[in-house]
Amino acid sequence: MVNNEPNFSPAPLSHFDFRIKVLNQTKPGSYAARNKGLEAVQGKAVMFTDSDCEPDHYWIKRAIELIQKDEFELFAGRIDVVSKIENIWVRYDQAFAFPNESYVHEENFGVTANLLVKAKVFDQVGGFKDSMFTGGDSEFCNRAVKAGFRISYDQSLIVKHPARESWNSLRTKAIRFGGRLPQGKSRLIIWLKLLGKFRIRFSDHSKIWGLSGVSLIDKTAFSHIKQRLRWVEAWESMQVFFGKSAGRK
Repeated sequence: MVNNEPNFSPAPLSHFDFRIKVLNQTKPGSYAARNKGLEAVQGKAVMFTDSDCEPDHYWIKRAIELIQKDEFELFAGRIDVVSKIENIWVRYDQAFAFPNESYVHEENFGVTANLLVKAKVFDQVGGFKDSMFTGGDSEFCNRAVKAGFRISYDQSLIVKHPARESWNSLRTKAIRFGGRLPQGKSRLIIWLKLLGKFRIRFSDHSKIWGLSGVSLIDKTAFSHIKQRLRWVEAWESMQVFFGKSAGRK
């Protein structure tokens, strides 16, 4: 376990029936923390999850089965979004929070809330880009795929992730994403891409209206929420472009 909060002292972990090593990483950021963990691991593969996630009972067992096969080097698993309450924000997050299967098939990455990587990948391409506060999982996976490694999605590699239960929690995530500026060879190109982020993306809404088992009222609400979040993200990107420090909470 890697503690990334300098003012936090973890509780004693002696009540577990297996050994747990706690490392401290004072440099802010989850990717800096993960790199600290990578310095200590010695196995044939590394599994990643987050402090608010709950792995399935068979999570490690399934990982062992996967790494014994030689077909792929990276595996992204299923992330079930769960909550003890029921509201429109929870239902929205459950529908859109972690489409890991789409990420793998369309963008060649999986999020580190549930990611399994063979050690030889790190030996060749290095760790995460620790200057990043968001998007480091996609940057790492894309770098690995460009180096010739293969990534797969596995439905039976499962963790549970708490749902975002309010507008403010969804907005915080959008602000985090907005801290990543588009790539471009000039500031003019980046500026034009930023303006494009304010547009209404019909692909977003076609996905929403194509959802099965979702009521008409929820689809309408989802479209409204999606567009508001797009504009929050775009506005944050615009401010970062003009010198604001990227937000990360």
